[in-house]
Amino acid sequence: MRLFAIGLIALGVASPATNVHAGTYTAALGTPELKIISQPFNVFTTVNARFVLSPNLDTFVAADDRLEFLLHRRVASRDSFRSIADGDVIPAVTDSISFRMSRVSRDYAGHFIAIVPIITTDKQGTSLSIPFEGVYPLTIRLVDSQTGEVITSVLTFLNRRDTKLETPVVPFSTVVSLISPPSLTPDGASVITDNARDSFTRLISFLTTFRSPVTILIQPEIIASFANSSLPADVTLYAKLHELLRGRTIVNTTFAPSNPSLFAAMNLSAEFIAQLKFGEKTLNRLLPGVTIQRHTWIAAENIDSPAMSVLKSAGITSVILMPSAQSLVTSERSLSLLGRATKTGNELISVVSPLSGVAQIKHPQPAGSERLAYKIAAELLVERDDLLSQETLPVEIKMGVVAPFNDAAESGAVVTATRALAQTGGFSMNDFGGTVVVNPITSAVAFAKNSTSFDTSRTSSIRATRRELDAALSMLGPVDVRRETWPSLFSLGTSTITATPGTYITSLRTAMRATRDAITVTTPKSVTLSSRTGAIRIQVRNDSDQDLTVRVRLTSAKLTLTDPSRIVVLTKGGTTELNVTATTRAAGEIPISIWVSTPEGSQSVVDPITISAKVNAIAGYGQLISVSLLLVLFAWWWSNRRSARRERLNATTV
Repeated sequence: MRLFAIGLIALGVASPATNVHAGTYTAALGTPELKIISQPFNVFTTVNARFVLSPNLDTFVAADDRLEFLLHRRVASRDSFRSIADGDVIPAVTDSISFRMSRVSRDYAGHFIAIVPIITTDKQGTSLSIPFEGVYPLTIRLVDSQTGEVITSVLTFLNRRDTKLETPVVPFSTVVSLISPPSLTPDGASVITDNARDSFTRLISFLTTFRSPVTILIQPEIIASFANSSLPADVTLYAKLHELLRGRTIVNTTFAPSNPSLFAAMNLSAEFIAQLKFGEKTLNRLLPGVTIQRHTWIAAENIDSPAMSVLKSAGITSVILMPSAQSLVTSERSLSLLGRATKTGNELISVVSPLSGVAQIKHPQPAGSERLAYKIAAELLVERDDLLSQETLPVEIKMGVVAPFNDAAESGAVVTATRALAQTGGFSMNDFGGTVVVNPITSAVAFAKNSTSFDTSRTSSIRATRRELDAALSMLGPVDVRRETWPSLFSLGTSTITATPGTYITSLRTAMRATRDAITVTTPKSVTLSSRTGAIRIQVRNDSDQDLTVRVRLTSAKLTLTDPSRIVVLTKGGTTELNVTATTRAAGEIPISIWVSTPEGSQSVVDPITISAKVNAIAGYGQLISVSLLLVLFAWWWSNRRSARRERLNATTV
């Protein structure tokens, strides 16, 4: 079988090939797209280039039909590249080669395998000649031999580079992003979807095989869902990711995606900082040994000047703008250059903007095609060449591309493009997650006013829930899982990733209320003090299944209480008794107020109740009277005893 396959490939190489005249290039509107399974991208020297193609047709391909390769004029700029990639402009054909389909071999899956001679010198024989450096469009098409009509075609790109020439090295980074709908439901359960597992697995596969530096952004909520999963397979995936991240860094972010512009509109800067700290706490807890970049923010949504103020107050010194966050940005120069945010006071905040639009294609590609990957790689190279042609210093350039691993097709294309770019020698792969230093003369980047109308009606609810949450957390033991679950629910309740964030807030407040309601005071309405100083016994019951900590306060205008405010740990499912020493000089019924609250925040757990302390009449002066009566009784007894003794003595003498 192997010899047979080799023979077919050899037949493809040796098959007769002819040149196609430039004037014969046509592309019928609506022509099915020839699917690119694999192709060479970087051309460094003369090579027999191997193209694996799928016809993507329901019709039969005749033996006399022709597979044509048309090399176009070198791309001049990024603007012209976009026009060419979108099919709006068809550049002139400079060279071509053609194969009869009877001479094109196929693999076991039915894919066409075409071996195309490419030379890096002037035209020689039957080949494609690419003597000069640059990015070249390449049309591959299948032509009907009888009618001359194009049956199926595709436009791709080749990158010609001369290894003998000195190539300026430009800083570049792939921004690895894993953001997806939350696994945590409003009731606190975690439901990991198959799509989430697929995304997680794709990320692990990429990090396993691509060891060059990248910039990593992973939603902490996703990591937590896999780490805490009840399925061993999920926990194994988490462990693999943790191990792969040990040699890398990860950019800090909020537990669930948050929009600084929204927090700025709600005047909740402190809340954004709290959310950022919880995200960092989650990453540190679940990824020990992994460096967390806490001074960089990767923005997925438009940010404006107020949002920049929020980020500055959170200690952010570097901002990476995803393509989706670049529509409000204006810059003195190209966004592919390192920028400096304006209107940030004395703080210098760097701005890095991965190239926008590289993953956009006017005409969707068929599933399984690699066309987008080579389009991305080619566009990044053209942008790089544009910048260098403007005499820009390589150190000023900070180019990047985003690989969203929640999208299988796009992330797959970016990964393929990244691998191709890593082989060009013109890029140095970097991690932009660390602090990037800028100075006052760095190109300025301004942020326009955000025209989005944010819903600020939930501001009061978020503020109240934060106070309630901080107080309720102080009731929980150090290993209580609710210490993580409750802040997680709250984070999702303030996140932009949930369609109905209010349901998370409502569910959280219900859970906290149920915990407080499990605490009751079972002390009788009336207690008795049998002396001036005595003990008041207070019984507090905890009907929950976890130990809870509360603060118990006693107050009374007529009693002097020893240690009236106490932090008490209430045993789960049991009653805890407190003995409070009380001193009084008054008799009768004395009111005592009892209030059970959270240890911190003074949130009421049990509303204040009033009991009465009955002080018996014997107390105080009554005790003095009792002693006096005892003394009188003793004197009477002593007097009678002496009288009886004298009488006995007198009777003896007579």
